[in-house]
Amino acid sequence: LPFEVTYADDNNQFLYYNFNKPANKMLAPRVPAQSGNRLGTVHPPRTFKNVEYLIANLRAGNVDYFRTIVPNTPPEIINVHNYQAMYYPDGSYAGINEIVFDFKPWLDWYLQTTGQRLVSANGAAPAADATSGASNSGHSAPAPAADATSGASDSGHSAPAQAQAVDATSGASEH
Repeated sequence: LPFEVTYADDNNQFLYYNFNKPANKMLAPRVPAQSGNRLGTVHPPRTFKNVEYLIANLRAGNVDYFRTIVPNTPPEIINVHNYQAMYYPDGSYAGINEIVFDFKPWLDWYLQTTGQRLVSANGAAPAADATSGASNSGHSAPAPAADATSGASDSGHSAPAQAQAVDATSGASEH
């Protein structure tokens, strides 16, 4: 499998990983001697707080999974970690299944197969084209002359509207 799979039980003990390559070639290095250790101890010390948070939320059922991309990896690698809560048939927490893989080959294959490409959401907008428009059909006929004498509500009558006399002596509350 092109994945690194680990399992920790409901007691947070690291019990299993698929030994598919030497630790120095793994994205989440593990060695057989770590089996049986507490889950937190198989992660680098700088990640302990994150591991505690993740375990607590998976154990409490606040979330069923966490996915993360490990920062500061070389550009040719997208190091993805997926932590999935596991449950016993009675619904109680059974532990965590972790799947780690390099997503880059999958993404490259998808983009090549579909002909699509990735663009940055933070990238600069393309240069504006101020010479053509969406409705430009290539016709060179001149636009009709503007009609400055009529309006959308013009009824065609030319009689001027009569101004109503203003009643400045009565009020709204008078009968």
